[in-house]
Amino acid sequence: MFSIFEKKAGASAAPADILWTYHGKSFIVGEAFEPAVGSKVAAFDLDQTLIKVNGKHKWPKNADDWVWWAPGVPAHLKEVAKKGYTLVVITNQNGLDGNVKKQQEMRLKFEKICGQLQLPMWILISMQKDHNRKPMTGLWHWLETRFIEHGVEIDRNDSYYVGDAAGRHDGWKVGAIKDFNNTDRKFAASLDIEFHTPEHFFLDQPCPDHKWSFGGFDPKKWPKNVPLFSPTSTPLLPASGTCEVIVFCGYPASGKSSFAKKHILSTGQYEYVNQDTLKSREKCVKAVEESLKSSKAVVVDNTNPDVPTRAPYIALAKKYNVPVRCFLFVADKDLATHNNYFRAFHRPLTEAAERVKGGAADKTSVSTTATMMTTTTTTTTTTNISATASENTSGSDSSSASDAGPSSTTTAVSKQAVTVTKFRDEPSRERLSEMVFASYAKRYQEPTLQEGFTEIKRINFVPDDDIRSSWERWYF
Repeated sequence: MFSIFEKKAGASAAPADILWTYHGKSFIVGEAFEPAVGSKVAAFDLDQTLIKVNGKHKWPKNADDWVWWAPGVPAHLKEVAKKGYTLVVITNQNGLDGNVKKQQEMRLKFEKICGQLQLPMWILISMQKDHNRKPMTGLWHWLETRFIEHGVEIDRNDSYYVGDAAGRHDGWKVGAIKDFNNTDRKFAASLDIEFHTPEHFFLDQPCPDHKWSFGGFDPKKWPKNVPLFSPTSTPLLPASGTCEVIVFCGYPASGKSSFAKKHILSTGQYEYVNQDTLKSREKCVKAVEESLKSSKAVVVDNTNPDVPTRAPYIALAKKYNVPVRCFLFVADKDLATHNNYFRAFHRPLTEAAERVKGGAADKTSVSTTATMMTTTTTTTTTTNISATASENTSGSDSSSASDAGPSSTTTAVSKQAVTVTKFRDEPSRERLSEMVFASYAKRYQEPTLQEGFTEIKRINFVPDDDIRSSWERWYF
């Protein structure tokens, strides 16, 4: 045979046949070479861990624009498989949701990768910013559930995850720049499984513990022993029957609505004004004046970020000669963003984890696409207000203590009934876009007494103990 007909060393292998299944718009699962289920899982990120683009550009141009991250990656993966590990790839891929062409391109890329590897492998591709996107752990729970259906429980003590988003600082090694993110390390931390960087796993390079971080916000380090409000020298609420205006100020998802329901509306002494319900600031101002005309106290549960937004409520208080106080929710952008993700995705994550526990308990088939139905009961309660966190540890929205218990609470407030629903019994709330938080930060002007407030109380955020472990997980 002439040499031109010979297969060159290192030539691309034929794409592998992979069984692909779609799970709604959330994620795609691939099964290459009929992968088995096993108690030991070796899981990997894709980009900058197993492969990288073929050049100096940042984004891949097509399904062929990749090379192995390091020459030894295929051999290393084969050794891992020989040791009895089940190979899994778990990857976030932006832009796939609703884009059929990109989905096809991603599938073809994996078919080419697996064609070269010739190894059984599970492939889990997240397409949306939902509970299946790292660092959230929905895809891992789906994998656990699938394995349990076949009678195998994944042993997290014998499993690990390898990824490049490790939160490493500038200069973690000579000439290295900081990691673009830390989501891979957070993913492993939430699952309590061992974590490796590609440099450590494939190249046996040192991984200095002091040269990385989770960033400026760590939910596990959020203080527990802080007062609910300050100053504590005056009560949260005045004597019963006092007419006043309370104006909230704070980021979305900083705890305002839950705080209002639990600590203010539960007294039955306040009317409730909220722009999400009334749809416009003008209607909110009108509702406040109607309450004051009837000598009824009122709380304005809006973000109220700047002086002009707060001014109409202060003016009305002066017009009707009643005190006007500001409740400033001190949650910063990182905390509010965390709460935003928590209240949107805590419920589906909890349900996914519970399905795993249920399947492990009885070894029976568990549905992987369940729609959960819950039945709630209502009880009427009265809240006694105290400044200490040990007596009242609520300061969040749906992510707070006031939304965390096993039942819901209905309290009569003036002409309307206000329902305080515990978080586990209410549907997940829609995740707010990053633009909402950026807009608030841009407009924010810290409230001052010079605006006309008679008092400014700072409201702290403290999640309840019964949801603290879930709240401390990584969500973004």
